[in-house]
Amino acid sequence: MSTGLEKIRQVELPREYYHWLSKESVWGWLFLLPSLLALGIVSVYPLTRGVYLSFFEYDGIADPEWVGLDHYAHIIGWTEFWIVMRNTLVWAFAAVVIMALIGLGFATMLNREFRGRSIATTLLLLPWAVPFISIALNWRLMYNFELGPLNGFLRLTGISEGLPWIASSRYALFSVMLAWVWRNFPFFMLTFLAGMKGIPGDLYEAARVDGSSRLDSFRHITLPFLQPIVVVMTLLMSLWSLNHFTLIYVMTSGGPGNSSMVLPVYIYEHAFHYGNMGLASAIAVVMLLVMLTYGLIYLRLYREDIGAK
Repeated sequence: MSTGLEKIRQVELPREYYHWLSKESVWGWLFLLPSLLALGIVSVYPLTRGVYLSFFEYDGIADPEWVGLDHYAHIIGWTEFWIVMRNTLVWAFAAVVIMALIGLGFATMLNREFRGRSIATTLLLLPWAVPFISIALNWRLMYNFELGPLNGFLRLTGISEGLPWIASSRYALFSVMLAWVWRNFPFFMLTFLAGMKGIPGDLYEAARVDGSSRLDSFRHITLPFLQPIVVVMTLLMSLWSLNHFTLIYVMTSGGPGNSSMVLPVYIYEHAFHYGNMGLASAIAVVMLLVMLTYGLIYLRLYREDIGAK
């Protein structure tokens, strides 16, 4: 026994592991422990529980019944699921592109000196401060066929007698997307504006001396400096859009039909309206895989682009 203990004591750890055993490192982990426990309770456990339930038939009351990969096989051959997946991808990525373009335009405008710039900045940031429930209810009123101001404007100008904005499968997804863009473009605008403030003014002065136009300066100075911000912002907002539930559920609940149905609402419907927790968990796992795949491909393409440059 003593020989075994002596051998253990003679084992030397690699030098790079010494800092893990230091007093500062131990205290650091102790201070992090409450946060790690909270993260495990609110994130890791629900995630693992969802993956576990995806292999069972479960209604939230009776005992789970093992079905293996049946839910996943059902999802793959389910036409309705792929319609919802298409809506989700259109909702997430089209909205992000529109938000980025609008935010970039307003950031470029606010980056210049003009009278009333602070007031304009405050007004443009107001949508970002409004809760989603308030936005959903107010935009539903705006889309009202009889009393909504949008249809009132169309009638006043003689363009149309009114459009069924959220009552038609043709316009429902676009209508909700418009409200989502209005709510979130200030986030892009503020981030792009902060990035523009960090660009050295000497570069613009040198470009002006060389005879470059404002458009040339924007293309060859502003956009390259904003590229890292654009990458991070579009990735984050795409994932947030894929995960968003409140606005669509309050405005349309995914209808009419499934024309504005996206995966978060779809998961909620199957879990709590139809009582099929197992199928809802399987759909959530597929959604997680889609988000992870998108994030990895996006970052890989960005790294390859930077490496080529």
